[in-house]
Amino acid sequence: MRYVLILVSLLCPHLDYVCADSFDRAAGQESMQGDAFQRGLTALKENRLEDAFEELSAAERERPDDARVRNFRGILLVQMGKNAEAAAEYQESIRLDPLLEDAYRNLGFLRWTEHQLTPARDALERAVKLSSDDFFAHYYLGRVELDAEQYEPAFHELDISRQQLPADAAFLIQATAGYVALGRKQDAAKSLEQLRKLPLSDAQSIQLAPLLLSVHENEWAISLIQKLISANSARASWAQFDLALVYLLAGNDEKALVQAHTYWDSLPQGSEKSTEYAEGWSLLGIACARLNQGEQSINAFRQASSVAPGEEEYWLNLTRELMELNRHPEAITAAQNGLAAIPKSYALHLRLGAAYLAAGHYTEAENVFRDLVLAGDPLPTGYIGLAQVLIRTDRPAEAAAELDKAENKLGPTFLLSYFRGLALDREGKRSEALGAFQAAVRLNPNSAEAHLNLGKTEFALGQPYPAIAELQDALRLDPGNNQAKRLLSQAYRRVGDEKKAAQFAEASSEAAAVPPGDLIGDFFVPQWQVPPNGAGK
Repeated sequence: MRYVLILVSLLCPHLDYVCADSFDRAAGQESMQGDAFQRGLTALKENRLEDAFEELSAAERERPDDARVRNFRGILLVQMGKNAEAAAEYQESIRLDPLLEDAYRNLGFLRWTEHQLTPARDALERAVKLSSDDFFAHYYLGRVELDAEQYEPAFHELDISRQQLPADAAFLIQATAGYVALGRKQDAAKSLEQLRKLPLSDAQSIQLAPLLLSVHENEWAISLIQKLISANSARASWAQFDLALVYLLAGNDEKALVQAHTYWDSLPQGSEKSTEYAEGWSLLGIACARLNQGEQSINAFRQASSVAPGEEEYWLNLTRELMELNRHPEAITAAQNGLAAIPKSYALHLRLGAAYLAAGHYTEAENVFRDLVLAGDPLPTGYIGLAQVLIRTDRPAEAAAELDKAENKLGPTFLLSYFRGLALDREGKRSEALGAFQAAVRLNPNSAEAHLNLGKTEFALGQPYPAIAELQDALRLDPGNNQAKRLLSQAYRRVGDEKKAAQFAEASSEAAAVPPGDLIGDFFVPQWQVPPNGAGK
């Protein structure tokens, strides 16, 4: 007979939550197990841990090969706070009886409480394989996947478990993050409605705020952080910073600027060279950039990189703003200074290549991108940079060859297919370019540029009807795309529809498609600050 121990509480260390009939069935096996085992079970059930330890140790000596005794000793040791010894007992139980599902579940539960997610998952997956109707094993497996942010399998396991889900804030925040990630808007709204009614710790408020921003609950997010300031010291710097950050992420750049200065005022004297001060400068720089205050933005980013030269995101923000303002020589110098401080930064090497490319220094850009490729770039970005240099220097065949190599190494990606299409088109190989653009559209059907170039290529190859369909998709995704309008006008004229040709000709003008996947990217926004020493968790 198998003995089932079910821990239905996730937090309580007492045995009130142990399934009572597990002990009843175990006690009914007295003739098989001996008095020591029965007395150990009784003591365990009554939470007399020292007595239980003595009796179950005796039972182990009497029956050293009984996996069930080992399993119950593991349960006892967990209650005594001896997790390492408990894990050893569960593992020995499994060695003695590889089909004892209880031991796998208990081991998985223990590893989950220790946040050892991979071994927890392994043990719980084995448990549910041995007993598919063990709803608690499914539940714990769901919690493991939730902690690992593997949301689809997490909710699948939780649904199978049929267990009532916790109504505590920590779980609801996790669940909301999962629902948002999966696009389950109604479920996310229900979780948020529950969270409105619950008290939150400081740390939980910081966890919830970005989730609220992601679902456009901006006012609630701002209110949440304002309450933190009210509840803590008015000069609690971490809360002052988070209020500035929430303003920035909510799109209120003016208030973010003002609050960033309030944050600096909250810092203790002599902290001007601290990492916290650099974060304030970075936040201020982003706000100024969004308000088109270019000089103030650059000054702020320079301050941030000066205070914390070992943090690449500050150099990346500085070089991005310089490139945005077409101050490419300064961007090159800033990227070089960043690399002097962080020589192994992949991102800064990439940014240096992008700055050289934007400045028209093609030889230098090619050298940087080739170095990245030769070093075994695990991402397509270096190959894309190299391809752009080769296309601009009228070497499209070389660009296509490099992108072929990248695809063979990295597998198909949208950017590799898209730029390969551009290179082949420039080389005059339109039939091959057609296949590359078709692949790009399959890989990213929401790219207006990919649809535009596919339609343009189809039209050039004498396929006006497919071209019209693709160009309509490009215009749907980018209604202001004048090149799509111009090409649609020509395509409709080709098929004899003069009315639609005239309609699209009115608003069209010659324009070059902006290639996707630029080498600059967006600003790196600072991370949320949390209460000191983990307070308020």
